[in-house]
Amino acid sequence: IRFDRIVGTSAGAVVGAMYAATMDPEWIEQRFKDFLVSENFKNLGTDRMVKDRDPHSPMSQIAKRVRDQFVLIMSLNKTFILKKERLKNAFSFLLPVKTFEELKISLQVTATDIQTGEYQIYSSGDLLEAVVQSGSIPGYTEPTYSGDKIIVDGGVGLPNPVSILKPLVDFTIAVDVKRTIVPDLADLNIYEILQRSELIGYTKFLDHLLKESDFVIKPNTMNLHWSQFNYFNELLENGRKSAEENLSALKKKISRNKSPSYRLK
Repeated sequence: IRFDRIVGTSAGAVVGAMYAATMDPEWIEQRFKDFLVSENFKNLGTDRMVKDRDPHSPMSQIAKRVRDQFVLIMSLNKTFILKKERLKNAFSFLLPVKTFEELKISLQVTATDIQTGEYQIYSSGDLLEAVVQSGSIPGYTEPTYSGDKIIVDGGVGLPNPVSILKPLVDFTIAVDVKRTIVPDLADLNIYEILQRSELIGYTKFLDHLLKESDFVIKPNTMNLHWSQFNYFNELLENGRKSAEENLSALKKKISRNKSPSYRLK
């Protein structure tokens, strides 16, 4: 299956840009593996965010309480943890080209202005800057200030940007990598209630957006936090498996949508 256009947000902007530049999945896989052992990745500090431990153990509960208190204190005095320059260095390692004009496939990248809630769409010029803005997780990465705009992760305003692609193509494929709401709220507090409320709203909004796509692939993300890059191999295999399992149904759907009778509906 050949893609004519790609639109990506957040991590999808990174992977989308890598594919649009190379059209080579094997190169992308190897580049990510090289990245995960590089200094650029270590400088992101994601390994300190989530640890593999039993969430119900006494030590985990204590650590969680300390972390929650720390986050609340930090949030009163700072707007970010990671400088934008470090994220830019990391993405520069991953992207083989620097501008949209060098890409082999048309690409659009989205970000969000948190002043207004409006999403931004980039499709020309500085590719690296666009991808950095799209992947600037609010509260973690330094936002981009542009005039009156404060620009952060594209997933805030448009977690799946299929609506941007829909008017431009005959058939759209979306990838749903959201976390599922599985664990019960064992330790009720204001912070946990607010986080769960935000997750529910985000999930419902994303489900609504995905209905616009002609076909949705939902790989098993194991309900992992975005920072758990140590599961890269497992997630990659889950994505590959999901694509293979859906390939036959996808081809049938594409063929059906091309038929004259379907187009006349």
